[in-house]
Amino acid sequence: MEALIAQIAHIRSARLTRPTSRIRERLGHLPSPVTAQSKQKPVLLPIGSLQSRLEAAKKTAVEQAAKSCFRHGAAGGSSVRVTLTDDPASVDYKVLMSSNRTTYGGSFKGWSANEDHHHITVPRDWRIRVLGRGLATAGGMLTLDLQPLVAHGEIELFQAFWVSQSRGFRVKVHRGVIACLGHESFHADDAENAIKGIMLKQKRAASPARVRTDAYSISVDAFVQRYAAFGEVEVWADDAREVGACEYGIKSWCQAVAIDLSELSTSLSRILEGFRIRPLIEVRRTVLHAVRRHRKSLKLDTL
Repeated sequence: MEALIAQIAHIRSARLTRPTSRIRERLGHLPSPVTAQSKQKPVLLPIGSLQSRLEAAKKTAVEQAAKSCFRHGAAGGSSVRVTLTDDPASVDYKVLMSSNRTTYGGSFKGWSANEDHHHITVPRDWRIRVLGRGLATAGGMLTLDLQPLVAHGEIELFQAFWVSQSRGFRVKVHRGVIACLGHESFHADDAENAIKGIMLKQKRAASPARVRTDAYSISVDAFVQRYAAFGEVEVWADDAREVGACEYGIKSWCQAVAIDLSELSTSLSRILEGFRIRPLIEVRRTVLHAVRRHRKSLKLDTL
């Protein structure tokens, strides 16, 4: 009986030490244990099916583009809902304003706080049709949909829907033509005006007379600091038009940075403040054009 019990114990011990015994038989020794260098979490597969993750990525791309173009985030709350559609007629952008009385506390408890809710409907293949062509935020405006037209030489033309900033958190949807030439784009009501506009814009961009080349490559802060000394110079809407900016882009940018176009002109310092918020290339060109015009007027006054 004692021999039987000892044999059972030996078998159990052999089973427990079988892995190390095999390693010792093959290598002649047991390797020293490897300690973990870091306590990184294991890589896990994303949650959800492939189709749901793909749809979420499409919606995220639209939401990020919209937030980069338009004012959002009211005190009472904000939301963005993106819908993907196969029906071109349902493409749209709406902002629904509401309010609640639960945001504020203390002495302001019960006061009404505004909410902005953005409802965006774009084609299911928006990333291919729009984002892939680099026109998602052309001119600082969101492109909802576009359809290629017959090109005019090197100028690409697109029948398009786009959205511009309006007062407050509201937006305005436009239908027209976008012309593209190189890295430049121009929005217009029809193809003829779009072609004229992009050609003028390309001409102005190609020949920045008497402007240091680094004025287009330096950072936003450095640009603002360089031209802050001209803060009292008046800037007119015609300054933006003369450098090739389209009417839609001018109005959308001014609304986004709270500049009233009905005042006809504003100070360069105010333009630079807006440029910090939305640093578009067209605004940079407008500032340089206004500075050149001011310097030219000073020379004429001294003659």
